[in-house]
Amino acid sequence: MTDQRIEIVDNFLPEEHFRTIKECFMGESYMRGRRFSWDWTDGISELKDGHFQFNRMIYCSSIPVSDYYSVLAPICDKEQFAATLRIKANLNVKTEKLKVFDNAFHEDMGELRIKYTTGIYYINTNDGYTLFEDGTKVESVANRFLRFPGHLRHTGTTCTDQNRRVLINFNYIN
Repeated sequence: MTDQRIEIVDNFLPEEHFRTIKECFMGESYMRGRRFSWDWTDGISELKDGHFQFNRMIYCSSIPVSDYYSVLAPICDKEQFAATLRIKANLNVKTEKLKVFDNAFHEDMGELRIKYTTGIYYINTNDGYTLFEDGTKVESVANRFLRFPGHLRHTGTTCTDQNRRVLINFNYIN
């Protein structure tokens, strides 16, 4: 059963804004002469948890830490964040069989004891998904925005039908 506080918005951005974001984060365009690059992370829900992913911090500790923050302005503007806590891009590579990180259920900012919202913006469509502890699954669909209370534990998956699963994770106060 879907938690009523989980909201899914398809076709979240107009096509022109979505295309710009997709081209940047899928490495199809250049910003200041460089393509978007990814950092290796040895762990998904915590360091050295036996899994890996690529990510890139965009906004952290009250400041943008990447030039790509400006590319995400249409999402931030539409959501009307009262305060941005963190923005992080995630990339999971294709696997032969779908890998569900079911031992990695987490809150994005579990150390915070304030009310915050988590948003996930899906960059590409694939057979991966976001899974909540109650069994609710939200499929990865390009230009979809998933919004839920930050305390809801969730996890992600790899994908098998695309080379990579790419999304942007937002943590913010409404």
